[in-house]
Amino acid sequence: MELRQLRYFLAVAQHKNFTRAAQAIHLSQPSLSIQIQALEEELGAPLFHRLGRQVALTEAGMVLYDYARRALRDLDQAKDAIREINGAERGQLTIGVLSTVNTYLIPPVVARFRHQFPHLTIHIYAQPSRAIEQDLLDNQLDLGLCLLPTSSPRLITKRLFNETLCLVGPPTARPLGTRAKMSTLANLPLVLMPTDYCLRSMIETSCAHVGIRPNVSIEMTAPEGILEVVARGAGWTILPELYVRHANKGMSLQVVRLYDPVPRHAVGFASLAHRYLGPSAHAFMALCHTALEDIQANRDFPAAESCAS
Repeated sequence: MELRQLRYFLAVAQHKNFTRAAQAIHLSQPSLSIQIQALEEELGAPLFHRLGRQVALTEAGMVLYDYARRALRDLDQAKDAIREINGAERGQLTIGVLSTVNTYLIPPVVARFRHQFPHLTIHIYAQPSRAIEQDLLDNQLDLGLCLLPTSSPRLITKRLFNETLCLVGPPTARPLGTRAKMSTLANLPLVLMPTDYCLRSMIETSCAHVGIRPNVSIEMTAPEGILEVVARGAGWTILPELYVRHANKGMSLQVVRLYDPVPRHAVGFASLAHRYLGPSAHAFMALCHTALEDIQANRDFPAAESCAS
């Protein structure tokens, strides 16, 4: 079995069509078919159902798909590690980031990172926390910036800061003032993320501490969409304060600090245990600390609880 055959196999699996896969990898369609057939003969099982012009993975193909993807990802990681050892700041860094944190923290980090590593390709994916964890476990990410603690012992973590949530309301709603108790939520129609999001679970836990259930009238996955709906008067929401302060420019939303209890959670870095993290990954984490300090120094509301690097 050759590595090129695995790359060809993954291309066909991705495109579900031999012709499109051949075009994507710059190989003739007959040559691609011959390589896939040779791979199937070596493994002793068909990898694709041939369905006219379309193909679909067989059970054997689905098994090989996961192993092939991890194997090629490990190989790419090994190449990056060797390049960094040799002082060549090339290769790539793939990072999953919470959607809210991605909005206000990552742009200045990426700009500085680019100056430090001009020849390295960085991929940033805005994702829910659980998706970041899963992609780390699947070896699809080098690093994650997610909610802590994580659920898997296979991940190692390092806290960056404690993020405080706040209540956000329409500009036209009756003002609640600058502070409100968590119990106030019982009387408000809320626009929240779905129940499978960690942020939603944390909100429900905080409500349970004061004996109430959030009155959820709308569920949405995108935080920017939630704020837009709230701005149009459809309800109130609870989101990270740093994100809200950044996104609220020009929207005139009510921002209310919650207490009794103060809803907050830890945000930090996660990576797969025993996975090599080179100088570029460590530089990215250091730049996140620096950018967070800059954000704290230039805003007019209480600083988040950052953690020393």
